[in-house]
Amino acid sequence: MLLRWLGLLAIAPCTASRAQPVAEAESLVRIDDLRALAAKVRRERTPLLLFFSTPGCPYCRDVRRSYLAPRAREGAAAGIEIREVDITSGRVFTGHDGKPTSEMELATRYQVRVAPVVVLVNQDLVPLADPLVGLDRAGFYEGYLSSAIETARARLANE
Repeated sequence: MLLRWLGLLAIAPCTASRAQPVAEAESLVRIDDLRALAAKVRRERTPLLLFFSTPGCPYCRDVRRSYLAPRAREGAAAGIEIREVDITSGRVFTGHDGKPTSEMELATRYQVRVAPVVVLVNQDLVPLADPLVGLDRAGFYEGYLSSAIETARARLANE
């Protein structure tokens, strides 16, 4: 899958080498047992939002705090599962196939090399909408995110 740049996402994404440590205002659940998560997504017929980030990335912090954490606090009412993936982390978790994998390997699967990136997938980890790369400062990010979530829900409903 080739990540494409959305025209109005005006701020360049972070790379691991450019990120500076900052305190995280909000936290999201990290990716853990992907097989169990896929089963939950299948059972509840809800998209899985993978939030690819790097530690200390100010754009990641803004996306997390302003757009994703409020949805995560809604829980099941949000109608979406959200998990964070640190693209620089070798932390191991259970993969979709039940075998150990790492956050870096999952990022590689989606060709994520910068952050922030939001990818919405189904229970088979197939993308349901175009990824969101970067963060816009013009005030359209919420619209882009809501549109991507609705596209993912519609595609999931038609599967």
